[in-house]
Amino acid sequence: MDVNRMLVVGLVAGLFAAGCQAASSGSAGTLDLAGTSWLAEDIDGRGVVDRLQSTLRFENSERVSGMAGCNRFFGSVTIDGGAISFGALGATRMACPAAIMDQENRFLQALANARGFETKEGLLFIFGDKSAPLLRFSRTESE
Repeated sequence: MDVNRMLVVGLVAGLFAAGCQAASSGSAGTLDLAGTSWLAEDIDGRGVVDRLQSTLRFENSERVSGMAGCNRFFGSVTIDGGAISFGALGATRMACPAAIMDQENRFLQALANARGFETKEGLLFIFGDKSAPLLRFSRTESE
C-alpha cells in the first residue's frame, strides 16, 4: 500500500513539474499577454535611445497602450495563437527632439507591421514578414 501511495505522489509531482516547465517555456501562445507590460530594448535592429522608454502594455486581450517615445498611444490588438496584429493606434501629438521622434516613428511602424510574436526567457519578440524580430521587449512590472 505504501509503495502505491509513493508511486501516485511521484506521478503527481512529475506531472506538476512538467506542467510548470511547459507554462514557463515562453514559446508563442503559452503566455497570456493580458495585463503584462514591456519595455522596448531593440526596434528594427537599431537599438533604442538611452533612457528613452518606449513601452507596450496589454490592458486586456483586446486593448494596448503605452509610451511610444514622446507620445502616449492606445488602440486595439488581435492575438490568435502566435499571430498578433495591432489595429489603428491613437496617440497624443506632442513634438519632441528629432532623435526621440525618430524612435517613436520606428516603434509605431514596427507595431503596424507586426504579424507574429514569441516569448522566451522573459523577453517578448514581435515579428513582421521576415525572420528577424521587429521589436524586442523585456518584461516590466505592471502599473
